[in-house]
Parts: sequence; C-alpha cells; structure tokens
Amino acid sequence: MRKTLWMMGAALGTLVSLSTAAMGQDANRLTVPFRDASKPRTVNVDVFNGSITVRAYNGNDAIVETTGRASRRERNSNVPDGMHRIGDNGGGLDITEDNNVINIRAGVMGSSDVTIQVPTQTSLKLRSLNGGKIQVEGVTGEIDAQNMNGSVTITNVSGSVLANSMNGKVTVSLDKVTPNKTMSFSSMNGTIDVTLPADVKANLKMKSDNGDIFSDFDIKLTGSVPAQVDDQRSHGGRYRVRIDKTMLGSINGGGPEMQFVTYNGNILIHKK
Repeated sequence: MRKTLWMMGAALGTLVSLSTAAMGQDANRLTVPFRDASKPRTVNVDVFNGSITVRAYNGNDAIVETTGRASRRERNSNVPDGMHRIGDNGGGLDITEDNNVINIRAGVMGSSDVTIQVPTQTSLKLRSLNGGKIQVEGVTGEIDAQNMNGSVTITNVSGSVLANSMNGKVTVSLDKVTPNKTMSFSSMNGTIDVTLPADVKANLKMKSDNGDIFSDFDIKLTGSVPAQVDDQRSHGGRYRVRIDKTMLGSINGGGPEMQFVTYNGNILIHKK
C-alpha cells in the first residue's frame, strides 16, 4: 500500500493522492488534520460513482476511508480462461486541506464509497452523481447534500440543512435548528420525510404535485401562491393562468422559510 503526501506550502494546503486500484479491496484509511481545530471547519465531498457517509466523532481530524468498486462494465467483462481480476479498479481519491476546508474528490472512471468521521462541529457540502447514497449522522453545522440518483438520509444533526435528491427519498431529522436560517428539502421522485424540534419557528412552503402532505404539527395555513397570469393578447398571443399547488403555512408563529417540494411522493413533517 502506497500513500503519497505532497506538502505544497501553507497556501496550497495538504494534497493527498490515493489509488484505490493499487491498494486492493480493503478499505483505505487516512487521517487528515484541519489547520486550526479552534476555528470553523468544512468538509466538501464530490463523488461521481458511489456513496458518501459522514459521522461525527469526538476528535479534531477528519478520518477518511474509501472502498473502490469495479464499474458495471468491468464486472460484466469476460475474464480470460485461467485468470482472475486483480484489485477492485476503483477510481482513486484526491484530498486537499486549505484554511480549514477539506476537499475530497473521488475518481470519475471508477466507483468509490467514501466514509468520513469528522468533529461534531463541522459544516458539510456533499455531492453524489450515480449509484450511491448520502448519509450524515450526528453533525452540527451547515449541511448541503445533493444526490442525483440515490437517497439522502441525515439524522440526529443540528444546524441548517439543504437536502435534495433527483431520484430518491430525502429523510432528515434535526435535533436543533439554527435560528433565522432558511432550509430546503426536495426531490423529483421520492418522499420528503423531515423531523423538526417541537419548538421550531418557521414559515413553510409545501408542494407535492403527485402526493399528499402530512404533519403532526399544528400548522396554520396562511394561503397559497397567487395564480400566475400571462396575458399576451395585446401582442397576438394567448391568455394563460397557471395555478401553483404550493401551500403556505407557519409553525409556532412563523420564522425563517422552510421549503418542502416533491413531484412524485408524499411530504411528511414530524414533530420531534
């Protein structure tokens, strides 16, 4: 197993290059220090093919583990007689740390599942494109999780959350909410299931085109989005009225905006 570490100076931070293809099928583990543990920390993860799992722990560094997986094309390719495939042919991993921001990028050609332990007080920006889940547990900070083809599950966190899946369920459970911070939970094809503290104050925008909205909060409905009128008759065009299904409401007297949107699926808003 070979780990190559280049020190590029304080301005460039720390760059770590790992080759999961060369390291075989065992998970690779690397500890990446933040420059100043007393200042705010951020971890950004970008995975083309694979899952992202982030868990809080009682420590000061980020602990990164990656497991490469062969692509579907490689798994289905013919194996020559009398031979077997060596290694998992994962996509590699690049990690940089600069000014208390750790950036983790998995290779494009292969598939890598990334598991990260971070200090509890850490903000996250997570992106996965194909074939993986995004999971976050126990973190306090600003969490931005976007998954193109897979679910997003964020549990026992505090702070603010932006969670989106194009094709997958979005599940979020917040212990505490940052005051005066807007949040958004959305999916094109999937249920939105969000649990909020009982005393949360929020203004809600809720929309499900092909589903229902449920809650055990006492939500005071305040109306709906006004109809949109497009009158082009004076220019020889048509007259069109579009009625949006968005419902507006408030919890505990109102507060920052929280948006819940899905095209195909239900919306569940739970009281913790």
